[in-house]
Amino acid sequence: MLRRQSIVTIILCALISVSAWGVTVDDLITIRRSCTITADEYTNNGTSEWTANTLRADNRLFTPTGNTVAQSKGKSTIHGQSHLNCLRLKNVQNKLAFRVTDTCSVTFYTELREERGLILSKHDRTNTSDPYYAKQPVNMPVWTIHLNEAGTYYLSGYGGDFFIAGFTIELPDDGSRPEPPVVRYFDSNGTLLGRDTVEQGSKLRYKYTVADVTIPAGQAFRGWRNGDERKVDEGTPVTADISLFAKVTDIEQARVGSYYYYDMAKDSFYPEEHELLTVSDGTLSVQVAGNAVVNILTDGEPTTYRYEGAATTLTFTPRMGEHVRGVKVYNVATIPARNEAGYYVLSAGDGAALQLLLATAQDGDNIFLPDGTYDLGHETLTPINAQISLIGQSMDGVLIVNHPLASGMNNAETLVLKADNIYMQDLGIRCDVSYPTSMAHGVGIAVQVQGDKSIFQHVSLQGNQDTYYSNGAATQRGWFGDGRIEGTVDYICGGGDIWFENVLLYNNDRKNDDVIIAPATEPTTHYGYVFSNCTIDGVASQAGRWHLGRGWKHSPAGTWLNTTCLIAPSAQGYTHMNAGLKVRFHEYNTRRADGTVITGHNVNGLNYAADSDPVDLDSPGIYTYENVILGADNWDAASIAAQVTANPKAIDADAAYLVEDNGAFVAVVKGSQLTAEHKGKTIRQANSRGGFGKAVVY
Repeated sequence: MLRRQSIVTIILCALISVSAWGVTVDDLITIRRSCTITADEYTNNGTSEWTANTLRADNRLFTPTGNTVAQSKGKSTIHGQSHLNCLRLKNVQNKLAFRVTDTCSVTFYTELREERGLILSKHDRTNTSDPYYAKQPVNMPVWTIHLNEAGTYYLSGYGGDFFIAGFTIELPDDGSRPEPPVVRYFDSNGTLLGRDTVEQGSKLRYKYTVADVTIPAGQAFRGWRNGDERKVDEGTPVTADISLFAKVTDIEQARVGSYYYYDMAKDSFYPEEHELLTVSDGTLSVQVAGNAVVNILTDGEPTTYRYEGAATTLTFTPRMGEHVRGVKVYNVATIPARNEAGYYVLSAGDGAALQLLLATAQDGDNIFLPDGTYDLGHETLTPINAQISLIGQSMDGVLIVNHPLASGMNNAETLVLKADNIYMQDLGIRCDVSYPTSMAHGVGIAVQVQGDKSIFQHVSLQGNQDTYYSNGAATQRGWFGDGRIEGTVDYICGGGDIWFENVLLYNNDRKNDDVIIAPATEPTTHYGYVFSNCTIDGVASQAGRWHLGRGWKHSPAGTWLNTTCLIAPSAQGYTHMNAGLKVRFHEYNTRRADGTVITGHNVNGLNYAADSDPVDLDSPGIYTYENVILGADNWDAASIAAQVTANPKAIDADAAYLVEDNGAFVAVVKGSQLTAEHKGKTIRQANSRGGFGKAVVY
């Protein structure tokens, strides 16, 4: 005889942080029929009713002894759906523990990722000899496993960070009446507004309205959404516990510099929520601020329209049978065009024009940004797909910034450099997740570099966790000179051979200890991160606490040559993330601000492999610029980035010059275009990649 099953859905997975002694489960509430466990994970800082590190089950609170609810969450695509608040198992750092009273089946809904997945075991430490040891098959986003006995089970990840949307437990039905479903309402800031217990199968009627929702100035309430960002309308049958989240977004305004992307292919796209877009009678209408470029995205090639004029409404009628999948609107100050000097020169602060140029750039393009803030809005992962030069007027005067709605690697990045040979100079890039007060958790990546041979000269990168992420092939090379990188934890992370020359590394504020590097160097990559003549500074609260680095994965490598520490590091100098790694951390001539050499940093007792390299170097040894960067193709990044000082008495007619008047931008011109009207102003001559050197009076 087949036994009926009752279904228990875990809406938000309860993640238990693993201490050095494993997971303590004395206080775990046993999962029975009609029991739902939730964790306070919609925000990182708890709510008015739930406290941080607390779980709820059977309508009462409990706290796992000696452990905490993991705070990590992020966005991932799981089982064909986009989930904004997935919970993350950080390798063996987190385990999920649950106890069942009978045989049951468990179905996990996970991301689809090669060489990463889940391990289930009855041991709180992964043990392949455990008869209940099971590993999720690769390419299996929905994994169902049958548990043959009652007891406590532990779930962990392998191969790196791994996201879970939820899991369902099916227990034998004992005939008891299920608990009535509960509708939970969350405010726009993530706090729990309250709950409503309703009859099984009844039709939803909102208990809370727009009057109960926190709506910041300049934003509007867009309705109640589920975890997939789709609307849940009144009248929807309620057959299980559900969570409804108040959706609040910016009120759209047609202003110069703004960019809007309407992704109509998403299930969570609703035209009525957009002030500047109208869809009716087979037409699309968009309000623009004036000069604009509009891309209509269809099943075929996109169609681009250019409009120059005053603010207006543009109406488009798609061709018969054409499916419109999206619309991109760039409200630019002027439609960019290449000048005689070979540059696209933007109007100061025109973020829409910058996005347009990055989307359409071709190999060899030079893009110049006068001092100003180039706001990309909520856009993330803005790609650079061509071998371009992105040149600013000054490192402290040019800021490219985005404001992600959620943190996370491959989720919040300001820019993603996909092409090889990208050159950047004299600008700042900021991912505005938790910046600059980074007391809240959040991965905020200013730049992810996937291509080879990138150069950053006089560039400031500002973020929180993982500010600079080198995510290319094992052979990836990069060079960073005379700039600044700041963050809190692992704010320089990834692989490849990357050289940092005369860079200021700045530790921002954080409750825990800051960590500068988290290399994920492949064993075949010889050198990893090498810092030459760099300076480390930071907020006073990090003095004596921050660490030079910790190993992320593979065979992490990081070498520090002639480093000046303006605030003292931790006594050991290093910390750990994942156990068992062979780390290649080195230092030569690390010194305090007064010149006193700091010695004795080590990786002893940090659970790294026994054959890890000793930290202290007697000399720089093999860690030279020539070995790390030049390679077989003799790629001389430092020479490419070298600055040219103009000779006002011997102007190169074909060279490009930046003209300034007391530091204010005037023009970018060819030498042949310099005239008497430029006399008395300053000029800066371009190098081979378009970056401008020292200013001299013309």
